[in-house]
Amino acid sequence: MEHKKTYIKSFDIKIIKEIIIVFTTVLSIKHLMDYFNVIGAGSIAIWCGVIIATLFMKQKKLKWKELGLQLPVGLREWIINILLAFMAVIIVFLIMGLIIKPLLENFGFTNPTDVADRFAFFMGKPIIFIGYLIVVVWFGAALGEELLFRGYLLNRLVDFTGNNNSRIILALIIHSTIFGSLHIYQGLAGVIATGCIALILGSIYFIIKRKLFPLVIAHAIINSISLIALYLNEGIIN
Repeated sequence: MEHKKTYIKSFDIKIIKEIIIVFTTVLSIKHLMDYFNVIGAGSIAIWCGVIIATLFMKQKKLKWKELGLQLPVGLREWIINILLAFMAVIIVFLIMGLIIKPLLENFGFTNPTDVADRFAFFMGKPIIFIGYLIVVVWFGAALGEELLFRGYLLNRLVDFTGNNNSRIILALIIHSTIFGSLHIYQGLAGVIATGCIALILGSIYFIIKRKLFPLVIAHAIINSISLIALYLNEGIIN
């Protein structure tokens, strides 16, 4: 019993405090950037969170490579990683298109009509759109979110809950809830949808033995397809 008390005091609570600091930073920076109407506010906030998470990791002498961020070596590994990325994309679109979206529509959950307004600044401006796609969507969201949510948060939650199947599932649910909640601007439908995507990508992360690179590529592809569709549809969400 005494050992259990020591474990909770010196290990679990410290992890929770660390996670709270990281995401308080993210929310604070996001709020500040939104106040000044900064383009890519979410991505800036995410990368601030990545920086704080990196500082905590340095204290434990932990590198991102150990959490799965590593470029493939050799042609065979590149092919495998690209195939894994496309597999993740297909799984996400199948589950979201065939299960989640119909369920949300059946219960009357829809995105707010003004969600696409935040992208109005690049409509009809291909150069600005491409710049936004590369800097904010690929680097900011795809790389930044995979580092922060799958790489950092999910692993720290597993450290907190324990590294067995049932507790990994609990960590996945918590991390997905946090990810979805950060998309509250998309309404309840957006929170549920993004939370489900996080749950899918998080599950794939464990299935492919904690490789982040395929998920970064998959995330970039998913976001790019969604944004290109929005651009081509002149900002109208179907």
